Amino acid sequence: MSDPVIVSIVVCYFIITFVIGLYAKRYVKVAEEYFGAHKLFGPILVGLASFAAIMSGFGFVGGPGLVYAMGATSLWITLAQAAAFGFSWWIIGKRIRLITEVKPVATLPDIAALRFKSEAVRGLLAISLVLGVFAYLGTQVLAGGYVVAGLLGVPLEIAIIIVFGITMLYTAVAGMAASILTDVMQGIVMLIAAIGVLIIALVITGGTGGLFGTIALKDPVKVDPLGTGTWMLALIWYFVFVIGNLGQPHLATKFIALKRYEDLKWGAVISGGSYMISSLLWIFVGYTALWFLVTGQIAPLKVADEAATAFLGKVPSSLAGIVYAGLLAAIMSTSSAFLAVGVGAIVRDLTKSFGKELTKEAQIKWGRVVTILLTVVALIFGYFGGYLVAILGTLGWGYFACAIVPIIGLGLNWKRATREAAIAALLTGLILNISFLILERGLGWKIMPYGIPSYSIALLITFVVMIIVSFFTKSASGEDIEKEVKAAMEV
Repeated sequence: MSDPVIVSIVVCYFIITFVIGLYAKRYVKVAEEYFGAHKLFGPILVGLASFAAIMSGFGFVGGPGLVYAMGATSLWITLAQAAAFGFSWWIIGKRIRLITEVKPVATLPDIAALRFKSEAVRGLLAISLVLGVFAYLGTQVLAGGYVVAGLLGVPLEIAIIIVFGITMLYTAVAGMAASILTDVMQGIVMLIAAIGVLIIALVITGGTGGLFGTIALKDPVKVDPLGTGTWMLALIWYFVFVIGNLGQPHLATKFIALKRYEDLKWGAVISGGSYMISSLLWIFVGYTALWFLVTGQIAPLKVADEAATAFLGKVPSSLAGIVYAGLLAAIMSTSSAFLAVGVGAIVRDLTKSFGKELTKEAQIKWGRVVTILLTVVALIFGYFGGYLVAILGTLGWGYFACAIVPIIGLGLNWKRATREAAIAALLTGLILNISFLILERGLGWKIMPYGIPSYSIALLITFVVMIIVSFFTKSASGEDIEKEVKAAMEV
């Protein structure tokens, strides 16, 4: 039977999230506010929402699982965010916010089309976003469903409908504005959970000395800064997750929502600092599960991702309820952000790229319809997709980075970048990621040595293609850039 304390906390979390999501409708009056929350919020709200969207369910389950399996190797992922958030807010946040000041933009393809004066670039970037969003949502369906099914004691199908039904409804009502406001509350839940985990972990294990010293006696490599991985893997992870942060649409789109340009510096501190606090959960849940193992309090886990469950089984119900709420917050905050990004790409950008621009009223109307349709299709795919979902889920971070880092990150900071280069980079990233996916997950080939992730090579090649093609072409570069965009690039 489910613990009544945990159930009560989780149910309260669902109710509060839903109410906040519906409340966000009061902010939405035009299409730009629906799809991009255009200039609606200050640095505290946007900063918290940014961190919440990036700290997905992977951080609450996959992160501790990696610590349990590999020791400190995965910390090169999460601790990279200290630099990654500041880098993102400085490199692309400033440019996007300045363009927002002079143009009614709401999506990343909006900005790409302005920079490169190309509906083809808009369309290709929109397609890339939709594919990535669909893959991500499909992987989250069963994850969220299993959590709620176990907590509330309901069938998996009902649990999935609860999690994604709530997310779908408030996102359909108020789009990105609802996503940001609910992300703020969800981010606060994650921070409370992380601090609670730190305190209880240190109490249970006798402090950092008792935690890490005990593990070191039995399995010293797990507390080594490198863990069980290789230096190459650790450095690649650090590189990809610092640079790749520039290419995450659920973060980059948040810059459109900032009220003032001056808010950038505070938003960077708030988002980066909040992520680092939430990383305490990643670190201490994983290491405390290892401590339970080496002290004989749990049997070896069959699956490393069970580390979070093993930890929660040993802590007070009140903390377990908050952590479970934090896990659901991580899943739902990222899912709502991706829903808003995907719907904007379909309704606003794909239609424009094919020469048909809907009225502002029609965009909001169809945005709500497409939110429902996209969620339903993702649920069906996630529930029935099986192995295909697992394969597509590996696109993730690296795929978005290949699509966005060259176009937005480089394109908004280098006036020499051209329209042809943007198109070539988008096509290259798409082809490389799909090819690696087929070869590695479909055929079982091991392409890269030393544990190097293939998406890091795809990102590097895409970046190089963008630069090389730019030197041999000229359109939409230099003096051919629209004057408002050029002014934003020169600040």
